[in-house]
Amino acid sequence: RGCKYVVTIRDPLAVALSFYNFLLAKQVPSVMEMDVSTFVCETPFVKGRAGRASLWDFYQEYHALRECPSVLVLIYEDMVQDMPSSVRMLSKFMGIDVTDALVQEVANMSTKEYMSQYMGKFDEPYERAKQLGRAADLSQFAPGAKIALNKHKQELDTNALEFLKDRWDQTMRPLGYSNYQEFRAAFRETNKQRFGV
Repeated sequence: RGCKYVVTIRDPLAVALSFYNFLLAKQVPSVMEMDVSTFVCETPFVKGRAGRASLWDFYQEYHALRECPSVLVLIYEDMVQDMPSSVRMLSKFMGIDVTDALVQEVANMSTKEYMSQYMGKFDEPYERAKQLGRAADLSQFAPGAKIALNKHKQELDTNALEFLKDRWDQTMRPLGYSNYQEFRAAFRETNKQRFGV
């Protein structure tokens, strides 16, 4: 009760590439042994698996919560392009008054370049996870780069691209979104109505 939730959406292809490179940076053994297209088609987060939420499950949930006053869905691509507007939207959602100077300071500290200078602040609790036996595959908690300053070089093969399209058609098209651009546009409109940003 009384909680507020902030989530992001991003093009599924970019999510898959980012997640693959995130796990590569941690040198997760199972990921080191596969190419990006195999990763996309076989990883539970993208593929889906009973008992574990997939990207598509999250996006379906965000659709259901689109009008929920306790949830703000930010669009990753918009944040990267115009962080100050996203900061203003977030401050309105949280009920926090901000000055233009504070908005700019937060925006500056939210850039990949700034965050890359403080990678240690974004490490998962690796040692703590080891002590508690929290994960079946602790390599996923190993320290590794969290911020990519350069564009990922890998490209998906035809099968992986078709796999993503099929997953979209199975899960998101029935909700009225023929592609990610339509999904993103719906949240842009919702956020504009709610926050005027």
